Amino acid sequence: MTKKLFYGEGIGRVIVINLSRGDRLLEGIRDRLKEEGIKNAVLFGAVGSMQKLVYHLPTSMGPTSEDKFLTIEGNGPIELGSLSGNVIDGDPHLHIVAQDKEGTYIGHLEAGTEILFLGEIILAEINNLNIHRVKNESGVVYLTEK
Repeated sequence: MTKKLFYGEGIGRVIVINLSRGDRLLEGIRDRLKEEGIKNAVLFGAVGSMQKLVYHLPTSMGPTSEDKFLTIEGNGPIELGSLSGNVIDGDPHLHIVAQDKEGTYIGHLEAGTEILFLGEIILAEINNLNIHRVKNESGVVYLTEK
């Protein structure tokens, strides 16, 4: 596959999403993006705590990812250490680093993650970026122009 560059035309609106106890992290972000009509964005940062973390990580080196899905809850508060990623064509792709008293967790954020005390997420819209994600023959997702 040829490596490509894609160009937007600058940063548009910057939004701060404020989530509260019981709100779902990924679903809350998706809902706000849809409400605001934001298709493409970069995640600047996030802080918060969770009562439940759902994530996945790859477990193989083959042509297709074999993923392990994990749910962490019941060990007390889970601190959100880092959330990074982007939004392409309305679809957030986010990776998380979090920690509780039992350990540190790193992976791809999944639906079902629940906020404990608060979640503050800052996103910046990318103007006029005309790309989306598609799957290749092995089922691996990559970016391409629309």
